[in-house]
Amino acid sequence: MTCMTTQPWYVDAFTADYLDVYAHRDGAAAAREAKGALSLLRFSRERERLLDLASGAGRHALAFTAERCRVTCFDLSSDLTRRARAAGLSTVRGDMRRLPFRDWGFDAVTCLFSSFGYFRAEHEHADTLREIARVLSPGGRVLLDLMDPDTVATTLVPQGVDMIGDLVVEVERSMTSDGRRVEKAIRLVRGDRCEKSWIESVRLFSGAELERLIDGAQLELLQTLGDYDGRAYVRGTTRRLVVLRKPR
Repeated sequence: MTCMTTQPWYVDAFTADYLDVYAHRDGAAAAREAKGALSLLRFSRERERLLDLASGAGRHALAFTAERCRVTCFDLSSDLTRRARAAGLSTVRGDMRRLPFRDWGFDAVTCLFSSFGYFRAEHEHADTLREIARVLSPGGRVLLDLMDPDTVATTLVPQGVDMIGDLVVEVERSMTSDGRRVEKAIRLVRGDRCEKSWIESVRLFSGAELERLIDGAQLELLQTLGDYDGRAYVRGTTRRLVVLRKPR
């Protein structure tokens, strides 16, 4: 039995159900990651402006706010942006490929939790990074939290089942045959009825592909790190956090 829709997966996925599926991503983890992100960005809390792209319900933005940052949330999901506004966060809904902000409007941009790489067409990732560069002030910095392709290949857990009350969350994970995307099929089942399903699909960028995207957006690569504490990036072992800068 199937209960798939024909919308892009990121439209199907990021509704109120998403918050249940990823309930283990809690505020304590977000607080640690936010502090690490601000340190990696060398962010000045007193005078700089931060844009949190694909901010969802504002888990990291709330942590940035607790760190006395001026943060704007941006997300496509109507459900999640509604939650962010209800939490008191400054929130704008829209598409990251066409940011509704003026040039040089922010001093730093974050795109966390593997939120860069959702789109199918290759030019859409380039469009997104160019838009990030456009709204960034000269000398401003970007933090992209990306999956490392080799780490995914060696650590991928093919299947899993979780229970959330009487809701069964069935998960199947795989990489595409060309190794360029990681996909996660999620089914929400209650009793004998599938209530919802979707397939998350995120682009995995090689080092050379990422360099071309960065060059195309006229940004500079400052650092590649393995986690929010600033540990070294190790191919095949860690995540890949990249810090970029817009030239002055």
